[in-house]
Amino acid sequence: MDGRAGRGQNPERAADARLGRAIRAVRRERGLTLAQVAGAAELSQPFLSQLELGRTRPSMRSLFRIAGALGTTQQALLAAANDEGVDLAVAADTGHARLLMHDPDRADVTEFVGAPGEFHDFFRHDRHELLYVVRGAIEVEVREQGISTLTTLEARGTINYPGAVEHRFRQVGPVTCVVLLVHSGASDAG
Repeated sequence: MDGRAGRGQNPERAADARLGRAIRAVRRERGLTLAQVAGAAELSQPFLSQLELGRTRPSMRSLFRIAGALGTTQQALLAAANDEGVDLAVAADTGHARLLMHDPDRADVTEFVGAPGEFHDFFRHDRHELLYVVRGAIEVEVREQGISTLTTLEARGTINYPGAVEHRFRQVGPVTCVVLLVHSGASDAG
């Protein structure tokens, strides 16, 4: 069997290629160059090129930056890439994330398996956010007007907040966390 046929049958490679095509399609639809999107996303142009070609997989942080540069959401890009109903997982620091549901007018549901043990950059977006811990424990930091609030959640714990406030979470403890993240309300980004 030649290498090309083997790669075509690898579900992860096929998913990477679909995500790359979805990103390229949105970029071209918006009339943007690789350099413009890479600059706006604060990522390298070679990385974005490799991503569009399906030769690499982005982290959720990178996908968040790319989506912002394209004027859309991570969930919309994942949904566009998930045209065959096959689960599409994206690297999420020490684990992966998988889009479970995409309805931009109502809600998006993303499953995170694993999270970094240290806080990374804050997220901000236009939709309300709810976190539900399925397994393990996380610490959530919500920062509004320069004031941070830290909340530790264990299995079956929830927290919600406006997406417009700075927020982030990290895993605490040795058990790999599983977290459902729900973005609700209509999205301004398409």
